[in-house]
Amino acid sequence: MKHMLAAMVMVAVLLGTAAKVMAQEGDIPSPEQMERLKMAMELEAHKAELEHEQQMRQLDIEARRAEIERQQQASRPHGNRPPDGVPGGIMLLIVITNILLTVWVFKDMHEQKIGRALWVPIVLLTGVFGAILYAIVRLADTRCKSASPGA
Repeated sequence: MKHMLAAMVMVAVLLGTAAKVMAQEGDIPSPEQMERLKMAMELEAHKAELEHEQQMRQLDIEARRAEIERQQQASRPHGNRPPDGVPGGIMLLIVITNILLTVWVFKDMHEQKIGRALWVPIVLLTGVFGAILYAIVRLADTRCKSASPGA
């Protein structure tokens, strides 16, 4: 419907232009000139129709791409965006591990009668790394005490 309207507008514009040119020249067009003018107008109308069809195809392609993109986003596990950062379950496991290691260090310090409370926040904040460091320092302290002659 739109391309027919566009073609009619083009024909009207061409007819108007042709009439102005002929009126200015004062010539009455011959039947051959009229036939050529008619063919030129038909050609312009056909060109307009082809351009319209090409634009419609382009819009159809864009609509199909958008639909494919929506389907791909819907098939993702977390809705419209992929997951980012550390998942909640892993974060909870890390926090629980840090707390349990801190409790172990605290109990061990009381059993060994070590008064260095600095290890509790270190292990709580660093987790496994702090617990390993505490274990190394404690083993070194235990060896030093057992090697000393007063023990």
